[in-house]
Amino acid sequence: AMELQLRALGASCSWKDLTFTLDENVIRQTYRTFERMWQDGLIYRGEKLVNYCTKHQTAFADIEVEYKDEDGVLYEIKYPLVESDGYVVVSTTRPETLFGDTAVAVNPADERYAEIIGLHVSLPLTRREIPVIADQHADMTYGTGVVKITPAHDVNDFEVGVRHDLPRVSVIGFDGKMLPVCGADYEGLTVLECRKKVLKDLKEAGLLLGEKKIRHSVAHCYKCGTVIEPMLKEQWFVDTSKLAKIAIEHLNNNEIKFYPENKQKVLINYLEGLKDWNISRQIPWGIAIPMFHKIDPNAEGEEWVFDTRTHLFEIEIGGVKYRRDEDTFDTWFSSSHWPIVCTNWEEGFKNEFYPLNVMETGADILFAWVARMIMMGVYVTGEVPFREVYLHGLVLDAKGKKMSKSKGNVINPMELIEKYGSDAFRMGILRGRSAGLNQAFSENSVISSRNLCNKLWNVSRFVQGMVDESAADSTEISVVEYTTENAGEDWICHEINRASSMLEQAMSEYRFSEAVEIVYSLVWDKYADWFLESQKIFKNIPLLKKTLENVLMMMHPFAPFVTEVIWQNLSWTSGMVIDAGWPETMKYDEISAMNFERLIEVVTK
Repeated sequence: AMELQLRALGASCSWKDLTFTLDENVIRQTYRTFERMWQDGLIYRGEKLVNYCTKHQTAFADIEVEYKDEDGVLYEIKYPLVESDGYVVVSTTRPETLFGDTAVAVNPADERYAEIIGLHVSLPLTRREIPVIADQHADMTYGTGVVKITPAHDVNDFEVGVRHDLPRVSVIGFDGKMLPVCGADYEGLTVLECRKKVLKDLKEAGLLLGEKKIRHSVAHCYKCGTVIEPMLKEQWFVDTSKLAKIAIEHLNNNEIKFYPENKQKVLINYLEGLKDWNISRQIPWGIAIPMFHKIDPNAEGEEWVFDTRTHLFEIEIGGVKYRRDEDTFDTWFSSSHWPIVCTNWEEGFKNEFYPLNVMETGADILFAWVARMIMMGVYVTGEVPFREVYLHGLVLDAKGKKMSKSKGNVINPMELIEKYGSDAFRMGILRGRSAGLNQAFSENSVISSRNLCNKLWNVSRFVQGMVDESAADSTEISVVEYTTENAGEDWICHEINRASSMLEQAMSEYRFSEAVEIVYSLVWDKYADWFLESQKIFKNIPLLKKTLENVLMMMHPFAPFVTEVIWQNLSWTSGMVIDAGWPETMKYDEISAMNFERLIEVVTK
């Protein structure tokens, strides 16, 4: 369906070279890179917090998480002190995770709590005692200034845990339900059921002191909207520090030009703060990770081995049995190879297509895709994967909202193509657009573009009619070379030259919306309204032919279908307009052209 849409939109791709994510050459190159990274020490397996969606039951990278502002509640809970009478009041939005608390933290500069640092508190609803620690993470101005530390379920708490060597206790399972460690009363409850029960039990024990309504940012799965749970999981990670550093060097050398320009700085900033990349996904559909784990921990041999026999569940190497890791690669890991795999780049062979001259994609995946293609391109080939990056904004609905299937505000290009034609849709969607900016879709732009296509059709029939008429009137061979004999003819040559060079400039800088307006003005205002009107009297056949050919060539990139059909139907053209090239500079008399421009001004006024 996607390919049909692209064809209907007039994308002139080499369809026989279509590449799919799970093609052999993609898998082969992905494995080759992974093996090299494994040998270079850029890949490691580690237990870290991952963004986990309990509905899809898979981990996601930081970049795939959507943050939404929501109304929430800040609960204040009493944690009794063990070594003395009294208690501390802990502020939290997630009381259900208290079963995983392994410390409470206060800020080292907070004088209110200086005396209790190093003491212990009794963890409510459990029989555990946990230490009071001093850490910068505790914000003196937030809540009571005392925070619970749950290293297995919060990214910041995980870091605090590393600094203070705290144990990590997982309390939520990968199915989104509470684990046995929480005790019989809570095991098996969903997160929200557990929150309700914990609050009720705290209230009864006299440990719930207060509730405050707050507005806070909550992480959601970008696919299904489920609240993301930070969970401890052993995963494969890419150590991105080296890769990012090299990518930044190439970007600072201005080896890639960005449209819009400011995205270069945005990308460098992103790479400077880049965390290690979790490339493990717990989904069956994807490229299997080519790593096998030793079954018997006491047997000789490496704990993990790289092997491409991923179709096998178990393999044997030198008498030692290994079992395949069941995870698949994050799709961006293979997609980061796109310029490499689509050009069939091979080490040691000259490739005329790599690097690409331009990479065009949505501004919303600058980090997810463009950043990774640059890091991977430089790592694998030693040079940047493309010379220029053109980022377009999203097409929003008529009210300026992002299109989404769930909202039902998606515009189907095929329906609009059926209604107005492909060329009208292409030009209509380009009008009034700037690089990298999300802009609303306007059906009116498509309608005015359809009118332009109709105008071009009528103009062509008019010129063909005059050519036919002159052929019938005259038995002489028509002159192939055009000449200009009056001011209007000199003027149209001047206008075509001007439009042609302005178009080249606009196209080379990816200013497509400006380019459409240049074409629009040339065809409608200049060619049809002034030149053809004057030609009803003068009938300069060679010039009419030449100018129409030039107009069709210039309009072809924007309206490929209508211009091609017209070209094929004209009696004097041969071949296809797509092969006809670009208009050559037309010869004319400058003063004569200026005089006609003045005449137009007078008549218009």
